[in-house]
Amino acid sequence: MLKNLIRSLTGSRRPSPDEALREAEARHRAEDHGAAIAAYRRAISLGAPARAHRQLGELYVSVGEQGPAIEHLRTAVELDPDDADAHCLLGAALSDARRPADAARCFERAIALREAFPEAHYNLGLARFEQADFKGALASFDRCSGLKRGRIPAGAPAAGLAPDPLPRFAPQDMGVNEVKLKHDCEQLDYLLRQGRLPADYAEVLVQYQALRDEVRGLADEHRVVPFDHARYPLVARTYKRPLHVVREPAPAGPVLEPALDAAAVEERYLASRPNLATLDGLLAPAALRELRRFCLESTVWNDVKAGYLGAYLFDGFCSELLLRLAWEFRERLPRIVRGLPLQVLWGYKCDSRLPALGVHADAAAVNVNFWITDDAANLDPAHGGLLVYEHDAPREWGFAKFNKEPDTILAYLESVGSVPHCIPHRANRAVIFDSDLFHASDRPHFREGYANRRVNVTLLYGTRTS
Repeated sequence: MLKNLIRSLTGSRRPSPDEALREAEARHRAEDHGAAIAAYRRAISLGAPARAHRQLGELYVSVGEQGPAIEHLRTAVELDPDDADAHCLLGAALSDARRPADAARCFERAIALREAFPEAHYNLGLARFEQADFKGALASFDRCSGLKRGRIPAGAPAAGLAPDPLPRFAPQDMGVNEVKLKHDCEQLDYLLRQGRLPADYAEVLVQYQALRDEVRGLADEHRVVPFDHARYPLVARTYKRPLHVVREPAPAGPVLEPALDAAAVEERYLASRPNLATLDGLLAPAALRELRRFCLESTVWNDVKAGYLGAYLFDGFCSELLLRLAWEFRERLPRIVRGLPLQVLWGYKCDSRLPALGVHADAAAVNVNFWITDDAANLDPAHGGLLVYEHDAPREWGFAKFNKEPDTILAYLESVGSVPHCIPHRANRAVIFDSDLFHASDRPHFREGYANRRVNVTLLYGTRTS
């Protein structure tokens, strides 16, 4: 289809603005970035509508060229002031240019035009974070996740049993497997035992356990299956909802361990080729305790992966403690983070023995990965942590290839003779490395039991072009 479209536009006839824009969009979808930029410019010269400037600006954002991105997105909002997407994209470009106050105004304008705009709320949260407005950032992130998952009134968790909770989820987001249901059964049982949920939820737990038993053997860790909402109405009402999220203020004092020798860590990182350093004792004791509590109690583990679950900043994995941690890390280790903006943070929670995260690279500049599960849970102390290869993703590879094609990546690593560094799991140990480097979780072998699940937290700073 792309070849036919291009062939029709390269003859002697001058294309119309709409035809030229369709060619640019086709090249954009094909990730032929250089040709797409040229095609968008041609479409604009022929008089294409305002969305051509928006889409070209979006493309420039994705390839890290902030100047042209800002230029075209400003033109887009001038031509169409009511385009909420263009305002949001302009804010993203300004954020990448490290102009958070200007970016925040763009996101606020986008939200004024379209209040139910999760991406704008999320990016406004990042812009507020960059201005050290943690309270405002947390409110924006909460609004983002609330639009995705719904909100439970403070102090009234029984409201989570409403018969028709909003928002309604797409069918694919309601798929279940044994990995997810096993975790949710353990978490519900834990919350009931801790008194974090009212007794009404005992019946909810019974339905989750029955559904878990029903799907056993039907859906492995690589796929999910639908379930009968009429037979399991309490699962349907509560699945992937924020039934309980820890929202207490961060503990007083520093989040990072005060005795941390940051200068020595920076020296190890900068002296290594490639950039890689291990740091033990990352968090102060009170911060580690509170982060463990947040991860144990908060019902935010909604992304069903192959053998593990993910929770993200834009989907409920957020607290004042996590935001202060991200801020303090950048302040305490400035030669590593180099003032780069926070892009995202997440947590992954593993099953006791199933494989965790496969080999990939991340679209960022600096990756900070650390573990919080107690060492006594790890049955194989020489492993269970992270594998970091000495080779990074080739510059010509797009995100889908370097992040989501493990077979291609492993073939490439074998062809260049790359052998990974094996960093064993330790509680409160961080691994800091160039985010372009290929890496993977070392297969966990942990004790059974909810509190023994391997949990890692990841912070990404900057972009791949930083």
